[in-house]
Amino acid sequence: MNRDPDGNGNFNGIDFTAGRNAFSAPAFVNLDLRFSKQFSFGERVKLETLLEFFNVLNRQNPASVQNRIDVATQPFGSVTQVLPGREGQIGIRISF
Repeated sequence: MNRDPDGNGNFNGIDFTAGRNAFSAPAFVNLDLRFSKQFSFGERVKLETLLEFFNVLNRQNPASVQNRIDVATQPFGSVTQVLPGREGQIGIRISF
């Protein structure tokens, strides 16, 4: 097998010269937002409305990265799973 799985010019698949933390994963960018508004009814009752968004930029962030060299279908360091895209939720909280 004559291939270079990590792209460093070493074709045997084992790189003893790579130092600690020599490999890097794909970029992970995440932005979450939360908007809330609180309303008071008397002294004791409060109503809070919530609007939340997760992964606002809708990036495909890696959840799992290929870490085995002997797999022929996916190269070392490639993304095998991604986290969900943009999500949102609304909520109401009543405190008394």
